[in-house]
Amino acid sequence: MIKLENTLLLGHRGARSEALENTLFGFEHAYKLQAQGLSGVEFDVQLTADGHLVIFHDETLQRLCGLQSRVDQLSLIEIQRQLQLGHKIITLDMLAQSMTYSPTIFSQSQVPKDLVTRVTETTKVAKTQNHKISLPALTQFTHIELEIKTHNRTNYSKLIQALIRYLVGTPLASLPIVLTTFDVQLLAQLQCNKLLANIPRGLLVRTPQSIVSAPNTALQLGCTQLGIHYPLITKSIIQNAHRYGLPVSAWTVNDIEIAKKLVEWQVDVIITDIPSQLL
Repeated sequence: MIKLENTLLLGHRGARSEALENTLFGFEHAYKLQAQGLSGVEFDVQLTADGHLVIFHDETLQRLCGLQSRVDQLSLIEIQRQLQLGHKIITLDMLAQSMTYSPTIFSQSQVPKDLVTRVTETTKVAKTQNHKISLPALTQFTHIELEIKTHNRTNYSKLIQALIRYLVGTPLASLPIVLTTFDVQLLAQLQCNKLLANIPRGLLVRTPQSIVSAPNTALQLGCTQLGIHYPLITKSIIQNAHRYGLPVSAWTVNDIEIAKKLVEWQVDVIITDIPSQLL
């Protein structure tokens, strides 16, 4: 447990080390930590072959579903035939529907034994029985980071249209969402789009080469925050970002002592796989 002071704590992909990542069950687990001080969650979306946004991190389904196919090669129907350790792969609109408090049912399924070892005992229990979850979760959070995954095959026009369909005039529009990405081309397109430009955006940074120019790049792209891989962060980097008026989000921090140091340096957000251990 650490004193967070003015730093917000977010669960990474829900709460990745405590419940299966990027699932409704994981978001429900994170919601239960809200009363202890969890401010929100971070999660990922990717575009399917037929233009849907699924909440999934990896480029392929290999790690979680045992299928080598890429997300962008498959239709939503093909993706949802797969289970990740017994859990459905969900879309952004399914997440929005869950905000209406309707129950989601996870049913028993057969999962490869070598995959089961990658999740906690809590998730194993949810996998092996009918488990009803009502999820007001995201409506209670104060900060949500939605990372948009892209690659060299990304169809930006289709991606922009999907973001409009999912985020404009839907229940998700009322949430405190920041759209984050490493992709400066995408950030430029978001900045120019009349329907999406008002949604806050964050530039993600993972290399020493890009850290120096990151504040200026972020401001040119109309971003409201920086998301920096935590080993790159120093007190002076945080102070410099703050001089530009840019909050700093540190990812992915799973060491308590490092988290304490970042709080001391006045980092604005810490993203972690282990929120229960930091609260």
